[in-house]
Amino acid sequence: MRTLTILALCLACLPSPAAASQAVSDSAARVMGAAPSGQGAAGVREAERLRAQALIQRDVDTLRRLIGGDYYHVETNGRVRTKTEFLQALARDEYRIRNYGIEEMEIRLANDGGTAVVTGTYRSVALDQAAPQRGRYVRIWTRSPDGWRVTVHQGTQIRPIAANTSEPRPQEMQ
Repeated sequence: MRTLTILALCLACLPSPAAASQAVSDSAARVMGAAPSGQGAAGVREAERLRAQALIQRDVDTLRRLIGGDYYHVETNGRVRTKTEFLQALARDEYRIRNYGIEEMEIRLANDGGTAVVTGTYRSVALDQAAPQRGRYVRIWTRSPDGWRVTVHQGTQIRPIAANTSEPRPQEMQ
């Protein structure tokens, strides 16, 4: 419930679409070193692709351009990091990702196309892991004159259901 409240507050505090109306094309943005700024879902999808690639390559400069200044990052273990903390952790090798890929992605545009809520699933393998980890994610992207910027990330690990679990199962409501 707290996550939904945070997401609602983030959406309510977003800039108006008029502030984001002077974006340049995707190709020009890449040449200038800015984040992708294409219209609609295609621009967000490209920003997601660049983010995934930058994570694998530990490309802090690209991530710095893709991440908004007021970034709120919630890891799968519940730890919260700011933009600076996240980028420093990546630079210090705390995120040692061998492979990262998006399995499913759904993009919902809001705020007259100035905001995108992206949900989906991913699969990642850390350098010190043998087996891949699956997870779900929610990211909020906002469109600025410099392109799409991610402002919120929440990751949740998908754990396999054990056949013999000692935890009590929820009972159906009657």
